[in-house]
Amino acid sequence: MSSESPLHPMSGSAHGSPGNENQTSKGQVERSRHPLLSDTRRQLEAVCNNATLALFIMDERQHCVFMNPAAERLTGYTLAEVLGQPLHEFVHHTRPDGSPYPLSECPIDQAFPQNNQEQGDEVFVHKDGRFYHVSFTASPIRDEAEQPIGTVIEVRDITGEKQVEQTLRQSAQFTRRVLDNLFAFVGVLALDGTLVEANRAPLEAAGIPASEVLGKKFWDCYWWSYSPQVQEQLRGAWARAVRGETVRYDVPVRMGGDSRRWIDFQLAPLRDEQGRITHLIPSAMDITERREVEAALREKEALLDAVLEAAPVGIIVADAAGKLLRMNPANDRIWGSAPFSEQIEEYREWNGWWADGSERHGMRLEARDWAMARALRGEVVPSDLIEIEPFDAPGTRRTILNSGAPVRSADGQIIGGVVAQMDITDRVRAEAGLREGERRFRALADNIPQLAWMTDETGWIFWYNRRWFDYTGATLEEMQGWGWQKVHHPEHLERVTEKFRRHVATGAGWEDTFPLRRHDGEYRWFLSRAAPIRDESGRIAHWFGTNTDITEQRETEEVLRETDRRKDEFLAMLAHELRNPLVPITNAVAILRARGPQDPLLERQREIIRRQAEHMARLVSDLLEVSRISRGKFTLQQKSVDLVEMLRSCTGDYLPSAQEAGIQLEMEISGEAQWVHGDAVRLCQAVNNLLSNALKFTPSGGRIHVALRRAPGGHGGEPGEEAVITVRDSGPGIPAELLPRIWEPFTQGEQELDRSRGGLGLGLALVKRIIEGHSGTVEARNAEAGGAEFVLTLPLTRAEQRPQASSLTTPSDPGGAGGRILLIEDNVDAADTLEELLELKGYEVRVARDGLSGAELASSWVPDLVLCDIGLPGLNGYQVAERLREDPRTRSVRLVAISGYAQPDQMARGRAAGFDEYLPKPIDPDQLLHLVAAYT
Repeated sequence: MSSESPLHPMSGSAHGSPGNENQTSKGQVERSRHPLLSDTRRQLEAVCNNATLALFIMDERQHCVFMNPAAERLTGYTLAEVLGQPLHEFVHHTRPDGSPYPLSECPIDQAFPQNNQEQGDEVFVHKDGRFYHVSFTASPIRDEAEQPIGTVIEVRDITGEKQVEQTLRQSAQFTRRVLDNLFAFVGVLALDGTLVEANRAPLEAAGIPASEVLGKKFWDCYWWSYSPQVQEQLRGAWARAVRGETVRYDVPVRMGGDSRRWIDFQLAPLRDEQGRITHLIPSAMDITERREVEAALREKEALLDAVLEAAPVGIIVADAAGKLLRMNPANDRIWGSAPFSEQIEEYREWNGWWADGSERHGMRLEARDWAMARALRGEVVPSDLIEIEPFDAPGTRRTILNSGAPVRSADGQIIGGVVAQMDITDRVRAEAGLREGERRFRALADNIPQLAWMTDETGWIFWYNRRWFDYTGATLEEMQGWGWQKVHHPEHLERVTEKFRRHVATGAGWEDTFPLRRHDGEYRWFLSRAAPIRDESGRIAHWFGTNTDITEQRETEEVLRETDRRKDEFLAMLAHELRNPLVPITNAVAILRARGPQDPLLERQREIIRRQAEHMARLVSDLLEVSRISRGKFTLQQKSVDLVEMLRSCTGDYLPSAQEAGIQLEMEISGEAQWVHGDAVRLCQAVNNLLSNALKFTPSGGRIHVALRRAPGGHGGEPGEEAVITVRDSGPGIPAELLPRIWEPFTQGEQELDRSRGGLGLGLALVKRIIEGHSGTVEARNAEAGGAEFVLTLPLTRAEQRPQASSLTTPSDPGGAGGRILLIEDNVDAADTLEELLELKGYEVRVARDGLSGAELASSWVPDLVLCDIGLPGLNGYQVAERLREDPRTRSVRLVAISGYAQPDQMARGRAAGFDEYLPKPIDPDQLLHLVAAYT
């Protein structure tokens, strides 16, 4: 096949360049020789020209060589316009979305290179630019060797068909959307009961995909399969529907989450034009809410009946004509056996009188005045206060609240009336009593010595007693609400107001102290309290408050505080002055014991001096301890303490004194440790006081028994164990009249004029305070075998709270180390004796008599240890310590305070100034020597 010039085989003219006759003649000749247009096919010319299908012939280059008139009408192009050119570039170059359509992707043009027929639908572009749908068949034209030499293309316009398909598709989609948006449940069953279609509503309600139910027997689907009975009922409905019957009933079905919903279910046959049943149509409406409403209405009706029967107020119901239809039991209790009046005029037989305090008070009610009659005229009667005479109790009056309202239909027509009546006879009487009580309350409140007031639940004051106005000179209008702030001292007002508001908000009782201005301008101090007043439900309804003038009391307390302060100063000074002389005495005894002659007589005298000095020191300490306890300054330094070790140590200290007095001191103490959380020093002090007391009252030849045992007990409501310490003597016992107050300060039994047993009566008071401070108890009694018995109990700690035993030991002999010691002391005897005692132990000692010279000597000499008094001339001991700590040369020197000023605050001040230790005078010489040995 020649490819030089495309020919038009169906006409007698060539389609070359216009007006070129030579080319035309040449074209005719070439056309007559083209193998595709031999004379044997000319007979097809008429068929092609009259064919309704568009026909195209393409050569081996896919250029158009022929198109029939139907093709020209289809594309809008003539053969002359496309001859010899690719047809694709005219009718198939662009997709409907405007994007290019490459020739390589065109299925029509694949028939030639693939040598295979191609069929399908495509979208062509008309010459005028519009798109239209076509159906095509592209077949290769083969030569005798079955090789492709061209392509014939048949094209049919299917735009109309596509539009019909689109319309049908849209119609089907619309129908589907309608079904899917129906509130009802709709489906389609085959005649054998298989579900073939279902709208979206039942699927979404059940939470299942369509694939889970389509193709199943309807009764085996999710909605019904939860119950064999429901399935069987559905099979029966299917059998009836197949026979042509429409079946309808209410049934519960399963929905999402295995919940149940009630539906109004119908199964109906679907018939074709000939009346034959082709399918079954199941449909349903969710009636769960309707059934719930119906059930609720039934419940409300039953509830209304119950309410009428149980209501505490009398209720009467009438129709529009005034005929009484119903009365409840409460109405019978108010009125007795009341008549069912037939009309409004018959209400005259009901006896009632106005009791509202108005001009009509006491007048009889006419028939038209009753709440029912007025309600039937359209009036809403909130509450008429009337007195009635019950039908079964002539001459008796009761007070009621009578309310009424019309009953209207949906269109607003009055169809009846209802009246509610409440018997308030008791309340009226109670209110009268309340008014009388209020009158009495005001009379009482106006005559109490306090200022008094009341607030609402928010703290807004609405009432004051007369004394408030007499004191402030103000009026209720000025003071009500928060006006009371005008008479408060401005320095206290913000604090007082904030605290009062906080207590009102929380409901906690309020108490405060502040000054209030009197009418003459003087401020006086008041103790103010307020308590909430609650109603029957527990809600705060009011607050009642008082202000008590405590100005004189505060002044008295201030005088007492000043007196107490001066007493403390006196006791501190007394202790200082009493302790100072004891220092040289104890030092002298220690020196004599170390260097004095070993004469038995002298030894006894030295021991007498030592005991009396210790006794004097204990008396001073006890006096100060009781003073601290009475002022709340008694403190405990608590840690784990083994009572066994502590008791053995304390009791052992008294063995020499007991032996000297001819008294047998016995100990009954187990070997197992018993731990308490306590202050070891204070606990030892308590035991020492009991032993000292026992030694005083036990005659020579007597016995003192000390015991420690475990016993079941507890603390703070929790089970546990407790330690029981018992100190029993064989003395005269405790007088019966003294037992109730044995633990009080300054309590003593009768003593002879010589006061041989001595003491201030403070020891047992200290014992009680110490043990109770450890959450323990004390008891004093007379032993069955004679003598006094004192019992102390202390809570034991758990095992996990007990500490590891300490490996530290205190050397028994202080020895001497030859260190350098500076002694700063203004008491000559105390300084000299302590200097001599330290020098006896081999220490190098220097003495300063005042604070300034002591600080200067320390700076120049730089001792190992400084023993410093507090009450020094010039610089006091605190100032000396501060100066030495500031001096780089003495900053690391050990500082020990030894002073008769031994109150806790004074000792704390000493530690803050820089002292390593603070020892109260008189200190035991052995204890001091141990300390010196440790620090040098």
